[in-house]
Amino acid sequence: MGRQFRFYILPSDANALVEQLKQQFKAKLLLDYSPAFESLEIDYPFRMNDSGDLKPVSARHRYYLAPPFGHIKREYYPKPDWWVVNSDSDGIEFEGCEFEGNTLLIGRFWYQTNVLVNLQYVSKGAEFLKWAEAVYRYTKKSLRYEPKIYAFVGRDAMSFRERGGQFASMIRPDGRIIPA
Repeated sequence: MGRQFRFYILPSDANALVEQLKQQFKAKLLLDYSPAFESLEIDYPFRMNDSGDLKPVSARHRYYLAPPFGHIKREYYPKPDWWVVNSDSDGIEFEGCEFEGNTLLIGRFWYQTNVLVNLQYVSKGAEFLKWAEAVYRYTKKSLRYEPKIYAFVGRDAMSFRERGGQFASMIRPDGRIIPA
């Protein structure tokens, strides 16, 4: 079981949100994979390139927000030779902000409330669940809910859409855009 919501946020929205969560909840931002066992903590999900554009730090556009006290589980995958954060970890999966031309794909904010142990669901620790729920509620309040598309939207993403940008649920392998 888990808690999640969908959102459309631009890289600028994502960086601003991460900054707020770091200040308000002492959240750490981790890449979901690393070439070494140690977690790869980063400051922001997007950084400025030489052209002045915000580009993702992760090619997979997926990160974990972790509490300062949380336990992060990692698994090794020999191909492609990296360590991946396990979703059983005390963390909130934060993914999205992918662009395809003038189209912004949907993202999600998600965390598991329990884990499977010996074929039984066991709740994660009370301290993590309290922290995660507070971060979850704060994040939803920081964004604007758009009932027509059943998703939350960041301030800059809303401006992007008002200037002609398109929100999409997905882009099919044949290139067809499925609009929000």
